[in-house]
Amino acid sequence: MRLLIGTVIMTFFLVSGCQNQGNKMSPTIGNAVVEVDPAIYPVLIKEKKAFDTLYTKAKIDLKETAPLQGAVNLINNKSKMYISPRYFDSKELDFIHSQKMDVQIFKFCYEAIAVVSSPKNNTNKIRVDEIKDALLGNSRQYSFVIPQNTTSTYEYIKDEILNGKEPKYAEIVPNDSSVLKTIESNETKLGILSFNIIQDSSKIKFIQVGEIQNKSDSTNSTGLSVEYFTPHPGFVLKKYYPLTQTVYIFLHEIDFSPASGFTTFLTSYEGQRIALNQNLAPAAVPVRINQLQ
Repeated sequence: MRLLIGTVIMTFFLVSGCQNQGNKMSPTIGNAVVEVDPAIYPVLIKEKKAFDTLYTKAKIDLKETAPLQGAVNLINNKSKMYISPRYFDSKELDFIHSQKMDVQIFKFCYEAIAVVSSPKNNTNKIRVDEIKDALLGNSRQYSFVIPQNTTSTYEYIKDEILNGKEPKYAEIVPNDSSVLKTIESNETKLGILSFNIIQDSSKIKFIQVGEIQNKSDSTNSTGLSVEYFTPHPGFVLKKYYPLTQTVYIFLHEIDFSPASGFTTFLTSYEGQRIALNQNLAPAAVPVRINQLQ
């Protein structure tokens, strides 16, 4: 069994495809189906387009797959590659170990979980503990719209914000895209969703999010020390913005195929630059972020 977690280093290079003879499969020749979490799908469309332009003999077929199903398909040998913020759970890791599976895991990027509202909403800032209290029904100061429990965003809310508890007070919609559509036409509620889903922010505003740092430091009217940040990739990379997650590439194959080549591309400078242009913070190679705003 090999469960390898990496960022950049792999045991092949894209240029190796040039050395293959005939129609043999290689990182730059052949077909590969890549299963992708819907929350991260928009950036992968752009990555695929760039990869296809460079390597015309390789065909990447992107397939939107719910997080749990994507993990199941990978470990059951039904797919070679899966990209998602959802990591393997303990049972899945135990199965991988017991079967001595050759699964490689790479960090692709860091993503913000954004809190958004209609521009007409009066809320501009919110603390993580206030989000938690609202979702657990301990406070009615804020009302949220969140995606359903089959999404990686829901899992993040449950595991990272609510410490494993289920949200009790929120409007549940099918997915992250539905959160965005709901908020665009609702002036009272706040939405929680994957930042990558937001391709046009003209109909929403981003709520700055803060986290209590030192309860004994009386630096504002509540006696709490809090700094608030937008989900800008610079703040994500520096760990200032408190709601962030890592997006992983899961690769399960023995013979090199375009899935391997696509993995190398995603973790290359060009692949990381495309991710940054989608407001995702690079996780594999250094890419300059020019401005924090």
